[in-house]
Amino acid sequence: MVEPRRDPPAGLARWRTRFMRRLACSRWCVGGSFDLDRRLRVQSRNGFQGIIHYLWCDRDLAFMDWWAKRTDVRLVGTFHHPADQLEQIIRRPQSLRRLDAIILMSETQRAWFLDQGVRNERLHWVPHGVDVAYFSPRATTLVGQGRKEVLSVGATGRNFELLREVAAHFVDRAAVHFVIVGPLHKRRAFEGMDNVTFHSGIADEELLNYYQRADCLLHLTTQATANNVLLEALACGTPVIAQRVGGVPEYLTAECSMLTEAGDFAALVTALEHCLSDETKRHQMSSASRLHAESLSWDRVAIQTRAVYESLQS
Repeated sequence: MVEPRRDPPAGLARWRTRFMRRLACSRWCVGGSFDLDRRLRVQSRNGFQGIIHYLWCDRDLAFMDWWAKRTDVRLVGTFHHPADQLEQIIRRPQSLRRLDAIILMSETQRAWFLDQGVRNERLHWVPHGVDVAYFSPRATTLVGQGRKEVLSVGATGRNFELLREVAAHFVDRAAVHFVIVGPLHKRRAFEGMDNVTFHSGIADEELLNYYQRADCLLHLTTQATANNVLLEALACGTPVIAQRVGGVPEYLTAECSMLTEAGDFAALVTALEHCLSDETKRHQMSSASRLHAESLSWDRVAIQTRAVYESLQS
């Protein structure tokens, strides 16, 4: 059984949300979070015995941590945000000890939960997944593209300042072009750069096309656990150039990516140049990217998630 979150309309519901958010476990709860909480409480009182899994626990956990201890349900929560953000999001960190299992998106989160008194055996790293059927390499290879395309996608936690520096380094190389898919308010930072094409609000089909045609993904973040963009690019066979920030290294292999240390601009530029100039290497990385993404398919992630459930029933 799946209970989606349904956000109520504005008006009185908005005021109710503002009031209840002051008491909820997550400061990021929205109106639908509280309605979801109410439906779960009703089902628990009506005799539901099993596992309640919050897929976005850091956003939706309102009061169920109080109610679960009075019922026969087991409470599981997946947390997506980096530790420094969790510090701001979670109002009652002691409530985390009431969860029967916590699923981490990155091992970088583990220390924070341990500091809140959560027992280590209740912490499980289960990777984020990707739809490898939809996100897949292009059936035919593009011929005569004429230039190398470096793709950057996303908004949250992206290092746009560093991205601009890298693009500026290649501004005199007509054979290298940067395609950036990001928020509209960031477009101005790249105005006047002839080697940059900036897009906002594109359709899913367009994004898929950019993944498939890119020579590499330049993934620059200020903080991260898991990231959809990273997995989607890998599934399309796109090699990745990134820095060792947060959970990024956990989702990559040496065969499908080139990783540099955060702050090492020279190494980052060298890695990008190497990837773009060595066609054989790039093709090898492309094949490795797709292979690695298949190990992170939702089907495989579901098996690991089920194993967490089964550990609670033993």
